[in-house]
Amino acid sequence: MITAPPHDDYAPSLGNLSCASCGFDISDYEGSCPDCQTPVELSRMIATRGIPQRFVSVLGASGAGKTVYLGLLLDLLNRGENHLKGLANDAFSVALQEQVVTALEHRVFPDKTPAEADAWKWVHCEITSGEKERLKQIDLVAPDFAGEAIAMEISQAGLYPAIRDVVKKSQGLLILCDSLKVRDAGPGEDLFAMKLASYIAQLHASGKESDRKRQDIRAAIAVVFTKSDVCPEAREDPALFAANNMPRLAEFCRRTFGKHAFFAASVAGSTGMLTDRSGRQRQIPLHIEPHGILEPLEWIVANC
Repeated sequence: MITAPPHDDYAPSLGNLSCASCGFDISDYEGSCPDCQTPVELSRMIATRGIPQRFVSVLGASGAGKTVYLGLLLDLLNRGENHLKGLANDAFSVALQEQVVTALEHRVFPDKTPAEADAWKWVHCEITSGEKERLKQIDLVAPDFAGEAIAMEISQAGLYPAIRDVVKKSQGLLILCDSLKVRDAGPGEDLFAMKLASYIAQLHASGKESDRKRQDIRAAIAVVFTKSDVCPEAREDPALFAANNMPRLAEFCRRTFGKHAFFAASVAGSTGMLTDRSGRQRQIPLHIEPHGILEPLEWIVANC
């Protein structure tokens, strides 16, 4: 005879649980939402916490550094730096942090995120922000989407329901751009970021397209130039770097998003290049020196 798994007194009963991403009615005993692959455990924990969750999407092209950024962000939040403290107290969130931290300790970057939705890691972090007098508690939900899946979704909306649902629900969005690619191959990176920003605007704008105003889109947009340790121009003045190298994106953000800002971030203080016997090259982090990781999230929390 098959029996139901143990059920704690505070967990929602079968049939009363909705997916935190898409709102689909799900069973508390399933592993993931059949509609968008959001872990059921995440939806259950959010429901039992009773605190309004704030989704934050971390988006960008393949290779922009989304997995490393999210993993290190979790690690820094756990340390409670810059008046921002976070606790990832579920296994699927800790898994991403462990993957990134372990890889960096071994002087390698983690593997790329698979394009299949059921292989994505989801981050759920309980964040406490501000001083004691103005304490703010929020549930942060940030999936680690694959760059290839993001590119396919913005080219043909609806291919990846999880991306659509989470982006639409996100109060804050980080668009990660590889600063070296932006500097050396600007037009291509600029156009991809423009498509991504346009996709966000379409999901967040209210009313008819002809009636849309800058004030209608309330989501806070942070454009983050990654790998800025090897691109001093981006680190010194991210807004100027954007204007000079991504003029289309900079102008689109100015016209479309009431709340947007530019940041520069890096993980490695220095990197090296390894070449194997077949001539294939692989970049490795020589030492870890995080810069600008928390600032975009701090800005988003303050502006959501």
